[in-house]
Amino acid sequence: MKQVLLFLVLSVASSALMADSTDIRNILFDGSTNYQEVNLSTEKTRTEYRTVQVPSTCYRTVMRRVCSPRPRTCRQVCQNGRCRQVCSGGGGTVCRDVMRQEPFPCMRTETRAYEVHDYYVETTARFEFNTADVATDANENFEMKMKGELASLSVDSTKNYIIVLDKQSRSEDRQAGVKYVDLTYKVNFIPAAQLNDVLGNGIQKVKLKNGVLNFHLGAGFNFDIFSQQIKIFQNRRVGTDILLLDKLLTANEANVQSTASNSILSINLKDLGINLPSKMRVILNTKYKIDENTVLNRNELKLDASANWVFR
Repeated sequence: MKQVLLFLVLSVASSALMADSTDIRNILFDGSTNYQEVNLSTEKTRTEYRTVQVPSTCYRTVMRRVCSPRPRTCRQVCQNGRCRQVCSGGGGTVCRDVMRQEPFPCMRTETRAYEVHDYYVETTARFEFNTADVATDANENFEMKMKGELASLSVDSTKNYIIVLDKQSRSEDRQAGVKYVDLTYKVNFIPAAQLNDVLGNGIQKVKLKNGVLNFHLGAGFNFDIFSQQIKIFQNRRVGTDILLLDKLLTANEANVQSTASNSILSINLKDLGINLPSKMRVILNTKYKIDENTVLNRNELKLDASANWVFR
């Protein structure tokens, strides 16, 4: 039993040691340079399958003869008001044949996966930073990670900038037992002040009067940088609401009044080409106009805001 446990432990340890290795480099960007470069070294493995014999327990059917004492039966007999116990049988044994499953040690064949060395990976990652709009408040920590030959890039940001991966490229060259990987990342920094001002507090003060919908965003909203979507449903107390309109508004379909602290949007719903129900649900979604998949710190920023209101 100890040998079996030792074999399993060594197999697991061998697989863990041979998994794709990982290398991580951090790049701190403070706006003082527009280029940085890091080198990473990893190892790529591959999976191989081997057939092995391992100790196991097997079972076989055996016939066993089982004997037990013959039982004695007794009954009570009454006659002329007097009762007595009469017994019969007993003595000797009763035997029968019984089939049983009996364990015995054996060897079992199984297929196991093993990670074995395939080749080494030498990676050079180059970063080209656009510093045109970067002030003195930049302190962005980029993490470059290679696992085997798989690259990933993330950033722990100050939230002062929308950090955009404008372009990336990759080239490879395999020589003997080494794969050389060249990565280039072009990164742009967009000041996030307007984004935070407009969407930081979400959509507020939603009101509907005489078919005109009013709501507030933060100061600085405009249709060049932000999109405004509206969905109108017929609200039902029972069942699913019925969608009547799903539209991205144009600048001509919303009146925007700007103050030092707010952007007040007014939308005349009667001009949107639908008959307004007496009971309706309105969903608003304001978004910063950008491909979120290119934003490296999208999980740290609020790129949209929503509101869901029912009017009866």
